[in-house]
Amino acid sequence: MSELPAQVEVWKKIIDVQQHFNDLELRIRNFALIVTGAFIGLGGYAIKDGGFARVLGFHISVAGLVVSCSLLPLLAFYLMDRLWYHRLLDGAVKAATPVETRLRELGLTVDLGAEISRASPFEVRGRKVRSKHKMDWFYGIIAAGIVLLSAILAFGVKASPLPDFTGTPVSGQPPHAGVEAAAPASAQPSRDRITTPTATGGAIVPLAAQASTGQRSTSSAHVQPDHQPQPRAPSSAR
Repeated sequence: MSELPAQVEVWKKIIDVQQHFNDLELRIRNFALIVTGAFIGLGGYAIKDGGFARVLGFHISVAGLVVSCSLLPLLAFYLMDRLWYHRLLDGAVKAATPVETRLRELGLTVDLGAEISRASPFEVRGRKVRSKHKMDWFYGIIAAGIVLLSAILAFGVKASPLPDFTGTPVSGQPPHAGVEAAAPASAQPSRDRITTPTATGGAIVPLAAQASTGQRSTSSAHVQPDHQPQPRAPSSAR
């Protein structure tokens, strides 16, 4: 087997490895966004629940704590991407350089890796930004957004004042319009104890007794008018 076909096969295998590691890095970043979005959605549900926790003497919304916890999986994805697969991708790119140089010596113009290495970096204020710096910016922007959102949820969401059983609100605000102190039972009139006088001003009969009989009560003892006997004139003798 001649050297040229062998070098071509080696170069093709190196390109496949580069594509494999590049695809893995894109999947990792996609998973990082999905997990972060899931934590933010869970934080939104925690706002609806309205839970609060006491941390270092401060009442902090549980929603802020939930969103801030997304920094942990984001850091794990960053370390996997930055210190694991990106280093392998960088090694695969460097491995293609001598093979492409040998192919050019054999008469084939192959400079894919060299062109990618030249086109990838760019300058910002005189400093060259490479792929690893772009990765730092990607995860850094997401982390900054999570920190800002966590602070807003943790200290911006406040518990609404709730009145106690006496109608006085906890925070000193005016009592709710629908909450009133109940009158004591002894002060409320009882239907069974309401009485009315009879028409003749005699005995007092409870209304409950009147309602049970369905008849109007009258006095058991009526006051009779006084009748004084009139002296009878003596009859004349006939």
